Amino acid sequence: MKKIALIIALPLLVMSGLAQTRNCLRVMPLEELIRTASFIARVRVQKSGKANYRGFYRQLATLRSVEVIEGDFTLEQAYVLARSNVPCAEDSYTEGQEMLVFLEPDSGLFRTVNFQHGHFVIEGEIVKGWRDKSNRTTDKPYAEVRQEILAILNPKGAPPQPQPSPPASKPPLF
Repeated sequence: MKKIALIIALPLLVMSGLAQTRNCLRVMPLEELIRTASFIARVRVQKSGKANYRGFYRQLATLRSVEVIEGDFTLEQAYVLARSNVPCAEDSYTEGQEMLVFLEPDSGLFRTVNFQHGHFVIEGEIVKGWRDKSNRTTDKPYAEVRQEILAILNPKGAPPQPQPSPPASKPPLF
């Protein structure tokens, strides 16, 4: 009888040791997060609903751009796939929230870069859960966060200048 209990208990102990924690996704450093995203913006969540037909995602959110930091400045609305089936991913959007989002294209729509670690709730003018250079979470004013993002996107501080074209050479005379 003790052997049967041991045979049953041993796999249960091993399986519980192999279970992943809820903190199993790698948190991208800020520079990687910013450089990976093709669209960075302050947005307001207009609508969120089910997206059962989209495979790995269970939510489709409609985001209204408040301020675009990087990406298509003419984009007024973005449709974002969320609530991924990826283990430990907890990316989701709630109607009415104002957020700072880092998005990349996926299946003709967008998805959040680094899942729940790629969007930040904004309350008032404070970005909640922002990460400092050592990847620790902190609350920071939106204006400072925006400047930090722009500094990473453009390290010299000035917008990229177009390269001057070489002077036109005169054709040789024969």
